[in-house]
Amino acid sequence: MNAELRHAHERMTEVFGDRLGMLVSQLHHHARTMQAFDVTFYEREPILNVTLNKTWARSFCSAFLSDQSGRRVAKLLCRITFSDDSIAGLQEIWTLNYMPADLDMVGVDLAQGEEVIGLGGETVRHIIRKTYHCKSRAEEDFFLARWIAS
Repeated sequence: MNAELRHAHERMTEVFGDRLGMLVSQLHHHARTMQAFDVTFYEREPILNVTLNKTWARSFCSAFLSDQSGRRVAKLLCRITFSDDSIAGLQEIWTLNYMPADLDMVGVDLAQGEEVIGLGGETVRHIIRKTYHCKSRAEEDFFLARWIAS
């Protein structure tokens, strides 16, 4: 494994604890900022360019700051509501990928997708193919361009 990747992984573990800790941190950020993102799942198709439902986001921020026992936060994380009214539990979510409002995919260099970023030597393209559940090369190129442009 590349020493830089190993260091980045160690640092992320140090800061967030684990993958779920990172997702909770991302959800808190998105609840505060209402920025758009893509949600990828282990067992279903991704949801593209959503924000968190405003009511859910307010409840989550309130619970995140005041719920010392963590019960309210845990309950909210079982039913995360997105701006398109879809609902998912935290355990279902694979990634939250920030997407800027002014996303411009024109001229994106897909060769960047061959960069190795996974701890097991996976390329960006490979990770995008898996997380977005791509069924064709065209779909893979679309999601790869979207991710690179973000």
